Amino acid sequence: MKLRTLQLLLFVLCLITSTIQPLSATEQKRFIPAGFQLYYGSDPQVLDQLQQRIQPGQVIVIELRGLSPAQIQKLSDRAHQEKAKLIAYLSVGELGQIEYQNFQQYLQQHAPQISLADLTLSKNETFQSWQMDVSQPAWRDFLIQRVKQIYQQPVDGLFLDTVDTVDFYITNQAWKIPRRVQSVKAMVALIREVKAVSPEKFILQNRGLNLIGNSVFVGDATGVFVPGLNLQQVHPHNPDGLLWESAYMHAGDWIESKEREMIQIQKQGFTSVFTLGYTDTNAERNQFFQKSRAAGFIPAWGSSTTRLHLELTESE
Repeated sequence: MKLRTLQLLLFVLCLITSTIQPLSATEQKRFIPAGFQLYYGSDPQVLDQLQQRIQPGQVIVIELRGLSPAQIQKLSDRAHQEKAKLIAYLSVGELGQIEYQNFQQYLQQHAPQISLADLTLSKNETFQSWQMDVSQPAWRDFLIQRVKQIYQQPVDGLFLDTVDTVDFYITNQAWKIPRRVQSVKAMVALIREVKAVSPEKFILQNRGLNLIGNSVFVGDATGVFVPGLNLQQVHPHNPDGLLWESAYMHAGDWIESKEREMIQIQKQGFTSVFTLGYTDTNAERNQFFQKSRAAGFIPAWGSSTTRLHLELTESE
């Protein structure tokens, strides 16, 4: 009887182990974010503070322009030592002053028949930048070229800013619905195209919350639904992270539905959700961290969106 019981146990054990699949190399190496820092400046003292604060699992966003190769390498070495990710800023929905000359030169060389006015929607007066139409090939090609240039530096990925320019496409009444759909689809495709350039790199999308679900409604009183990023599902070229900037600043049905959606995205585990709050908004710091932690989000705090080039963001 004991022999038969032992044989049965061995049989069950073999059956169980035969169904267990070994982790792939990608799964074994999958990075699980545990913290977040952001600094756009180049002050040597602040950079030293940033380096000292790097901890395991952190995602650290920096603006490469203004930093020397030695400064970038130093931050990169420290990040890798701590098993953190150092990623570089890239604006995809707006053209900033710092890239203005580069893009004008690009147009002269590759598309001299096109002017900047042909590619822009309006001016962002706060940051003196131009909101771009990502459905235009010249802008997309320029961005992909910039991605490849950035990847020549020792960075682990990209922070895709100004994705929320897509909100202007959705509501732009100067465009008919099919024209709006064209640009919304182009933003989804651009995000995935950036990820596809080097799939092992960590891509963190800022805002663009209209895109995170299964579909995006494009229109006014009436309209159409187009496919979104659907961050609750696995996709090889979806972003690895989503930043909810100015989190918990507003109330209302739309943002509350998006908050519920982000909680589900975080639970599914395909895209990690980060939050960034500011002192100069109506968000309260302690409540911001409590809500973020309760939802499983990865939070950071700053004094103002206009001071990210002057000081570090902070954790609790």
